[in-house]
Amino acid sequence: MNMKILVPLDGSDNAFNAFRSACNIAVKTDSYITAFYVNKGEVYTPEETGWISLKDKISDELEILGHEVIRKAYAIGRDSGTSVEGIISCGIPAEEILKYIGAHGIIKLITMGHSSKGKGAQEFVESTTKNVVSQSKTPVFVTSSVINIRSILIAVDNSDASKKAVLFGGEFAKSLEADISVISVIPDAEEIINEYKKIAEVPNIERHIKDLENTLTEKAEQAVFTAKDTLTSMNIKPLSAIIKKGQPADEVISEAGHYDLIIIGKKGSPFQKKLSRIANKLLDSHSINTIFVQ
Repeated sequence: MNMKILVPLDGSDNAFNAFRSACNIAVKTDSYITAFYVNKGEVYTPEETGWISLKDKISDELEILGHEVIRKAYAIGRDSGTSVEGIISCGIPAEEILKYIGAHGIIKLITMGHSSKGKGAQEFVESTTKNVVSQSKTPVFVTSSVINIRSILIAVDNSDASKKAVLFGGEFAKSLEADISVISVIPDAEEIINEYKKIAEVPNIERHIKDLENTLTEKAEQAVFTAKDTLTSMNIKPLSAIIKKGQPADEVISEAGHYDLIIIGKKGSPFQKKLSRIANKLLDSHSINTIFVQ
């Protein structure tokens, strides 16, 4: 799975940990990395700062930081035996990252750190990561840890995004010689119906619970069967196939804690700039390493 990996860097520990994880992937897959720094000085307008001269000062400081970040990326790459190129851009980080990806179709994976915790960093870092995840057509790996990926969990349902996640996950696992498992969650039928009752008065709606439970169970089982069949066709034998019942986001996150990485299909159009509840929860849980596949 030879590929080019783009790693946006902002100088934070999370971003450099993500970079080191990308290096581990690159070594195993014979890939190379582009370290990408964005000088966001133009965001600091006089209206934002209250000072006309402050924007240039901030831009100059960020430019110096950018060169330091790229130098550090080169050093980490040399130590890991990874080929690294460095690029410095100017503008709004998420926009510049997405623009670069759009102009360089060879990029097959984006690796980013989770948002830094704390009010000072979140305005830029969190919005950048979430905006890239929500809008990118290229798979996005989000992590704050330095990891070697040996076990992968793929969350599946019957969506096209899920099927793409299985195909990507299968090839990715093969290239890393990692174990792979699949999970599908049966949503709680009674909870769904109770939620529906809040917006629609339907007499005797409780009698539909059993039918809905059967339908949801069939869908989950079919999703797992389809995923296993796809992986088998790729000469991959899943280590396990898991079906759980409950709130999908909570159950997936709970199970994901037993694996190095979870891969999940990202539903919807990248132009919607929205993330599902489970995607948001995965991003907000800094302990979960996730690849989002569009």
